[in-house]
Amino acid sequence: MRRARWAFSGFLLFVGVAVWAEVKIVNPGLAERESLEYSESIGSAFHPVSVLLTLKGQGSDARYEYHSVAHLLESTYWLDPVTLLSLSSQTRTKTADATVTRTATYEDLKPETDPGDLILTDMGSLPVVLRGFPWTTVKLAKIVFVGNANFATGGVSFDLRVVGQDAVTTAGRVWQCWHVTTGLEGPLNLVVPRTDWWFAVEGTHPLIKSSGPAGGPGSPTRTLLLNSYHIEK
Repeated sequence: MRRARWAFSGFLLFVGVAVWAEVKIVNPGLAERESLEYSESIGSAFHPVSVLLTLKGQGSDARYEYHSVAHLLESTYWLDPVTLLSLSSQTRTKTADATVTRTATYEDLKPETDPGDLILTDMGSLPVVLRGFPWTTVKLAKIVFVGNANFATGGVSFDLRVVGQDAVTTAGRVWQCWHVTTGLEGPLNLVVPRTDWWFAVEGTHPLIKSSGPAGGPGSPTRTLLLNSYHIEK
């Protein structure tokens, strides 16, 4: 009887671990300098995208600088080198009638979260943040935006789902990738389609491909595909 009771308790503990698996982002060993080149397609238009990831500063001042230059958007994010959380950012968006520059700094972050929450300050840093995602232990996570009023609207929530592994052929080779999706929970994802991401299984998990809406409801699909990846020593 004791053995049966222990086995049942162990089963509940196992289920609890599976349901409440901790989402802990940890730097997977990113190099001090990486350069990545992508091709971006939005509808029938194609443009190059250049990405540079560089470790700058030392000690408590150290930050990863994630700089991306696309057709109409240039962005820079400064991330904690251990947790990869974006602590500050600057984006410059070009439109038909103006160029808009936005800056943000996140201080005194004290999130009240559950173990299954993925902590973000902005979506733009996701290509780096997810390189430290615990792919093998977490299959579903709720995305929680800390200190960002743009995503703190009541009744709207985002999640991340690990679909599995896929092979993606690009940049002269076949990449085995973790396939994940992000988007709105519930029926709202019928209004705004989810975004798909493919991160390399090997190494430090660079982003190989992404595909999702370029903007709000009805916007064309934006696809990003890796052309080259270099670790600069």
